[in-house]
Amino acid sequence: MGDAPGTGAEAFFRWLERTVLNPSHILFTEPDYLLAEDPRIGDRAIYHAIWQAVSGGASSPTQIGGLVGMDAKALTYHLNIMRDAAFISYGQDLLLQRRPVITVADPAVRFHNLIVQPNLIDLELRHARHAWERSRKTFSDKILGPHFEEIARSWVRRHGAEAGLDDVGQVGTTEVACREHRGHEVDVIALSRSAVARARGGRITVLGEAKCTAGQRTLGDLLRLEHIRDLLTAAGWDAAETRFALFSRNGFSPDLREAAASERVHLLDLDSLYGDASVRAC
Repeated sequence: MGDAPGTGAEAFFRWLERTVLNPSHILFTEPDYLLAEDPRIGDRAIYHAIWQAVSGGASSPTQIGGLVGMDAKALTYHLNIMRDAAFISYGQDLLLQRRPVITVADPAVRFHNLIVQPNLIDLELRHARHAWERSRKTFSDKILGPHFEEIARSWVRRHGAEAGLDDVGQVGTTEVACREHRGHEVDVIALSRSAVARARGGRITVLGEAKCTAGQRTLGDLLRLEHIRDLLTAAGWDAAETRFALFSRNGFSPDLREAAASERVHLLDLDSLYGDASVRAC
């Protein structure tokens, strides 16, 4: 990748222009190299098509099959290969009996499918600026945001105990029904080590939200997590003693930091996530 990008949006673009948006750079065709490394993969076209479909939002075998022109059952063999090779992942709701959600495991592959491939002509003509300007929202919504959420879950899984988030077992996502707000998507949820996923009454040890937006996280984000905890407790889950964690790219408001001082919530910014493993609560 060469030198790291400098500070600011322009420096980041110039870095992209030199690397993954540059047709002469080895990472410009990274997905081809990844597929070539697996001896089970012959015809790469179907695997590229699967990647493209999943990157675009298809999350079940039926949806993927509809986009690539194959029956869901016929697609099973190819999906299994991609899952075993960690090219795609199957995310399971920790609380609800639902079908797994299929996603592209590697954000670099998502970048290729959502940014490089649709702008291939411009990039080959070295019009990277035009391609990037029309792709920035896609990058934020479909690549940066989901990857930040996965980083948050990985941090809880690997380093939560060192920061005082005790008894962390399975870590994932869930959806919580709410008549008042038409439901809540929970970015980070952890069960205790002894709890069984989707078994009613299990102990929930961590609830978290991860937002990779330009704004700071506020006290309202903590109040939302507390509301979700109350909903889960009322629904029969052991969530009364759950801990809260908020992950932010751009820091936290003063009122939220004040709440963190009373140990109501753990606040994790980029320095915390990428710094010393013995992360402190902000």
